[in-house]
Amino acid sequence: MKKLKLFIAAAALVSFMACNPIEDLSLREQYVVKAGTPITSAELTSALTVAQEGATNDIVTLKNNRTDVGGAWHIGTAMGETIVKNDQYTYVYESNGNFEIYYVGMSEGKIVESAHFPITVTDVYDPWAGMLTGAKSNTDKGAKKTWSWREVSWGSICNMGAHGGWKYASAGYTPESNFAWWANFTLADVDVTKEKMVFEYDGSKMTTYGPDGSVAAQGTFGFIKTSPEEAVLGTWVTTAPLIGARFDDCGQGSNNQFYLLTFTDKFITIYHNGWDGSADWDDCGWYAYFEAQ
Repeated sequence: MKKLKLFIAAAALVSFMACNPIEDLSLREQYVVKAGTPITSAELTSALTVAQEGATNDIVTLKNNRTDVGGAWHIGTAMGETIVKNDQYTYVYESNGNFEIYYVGMSEGKIVESAHFPITVTDVYDPWAGMLTGAKSNTDKGAKKTWSWREVSWGSICNMGAHGGWKYASAGYTPESNFAWWANFTLADVDVTKEKMVFEYDGSKMTTYGPDGSVAAQGTFGFIKTSPEEAVLGTWVTTAPLIGARFDDCGQGSNNQFYLLTFTDKFITIYHNGWDGSADWDDCGWYAYFEAQ
């Protein structure tokens, strides 16, 4: 009986420990106890260096000179806000526009936000943005381009389809092949004269128009030019939903990332990855096909 009681007590202790995680004291020490001396927003701002450089003012050098105040830089871009947890950092803008950068630090257990530094970039030329907007150089400030649906050969403007099919070119597949599982739509389901997207070079602006022709959303766009998976050109980032968001079961909002599978000045094929670490053919995402008008 005594052994049984000891066993039950040990089991209860294990259960209690499993349900009550131990506090990571190193994190508390790093971010609260030794976070830094009290500092005001004005003092934090004066300790920061934000310098624009480069022939087109596209390079911004950031430095927090109060290294005892840990925190992160908040960098406004055409793709939304980028957060960098470094005291020193260099950011290169690839699109024109008016942005803001600020720093948020922790001092004596309190969050302190610096003043917002205005950043204006006017003379950058991004060839990818050029294809999307029709701009031929950084002087084409007024360039803008309209895109709408494209129906591919087997009859689809968008669909929820198998992940990764585009990778298997050796088997005859292309980004426009039929990978659809469900929610396949055709030109008969939309009105291309009303439902469209307009992209402007100046400020990387975008405006989408809904099925009735009224403005559906406005935002900005940008690109990540590294390949997230095999045979993906890069990632198209938008701060507003694209046309057809109502068909996209992955969901769209104010921070959207789409794989670029085909990208020319006439045609775009995208894939919206619905799950991190998706397996080819086993998981799915949203395919959509667009063409310039």
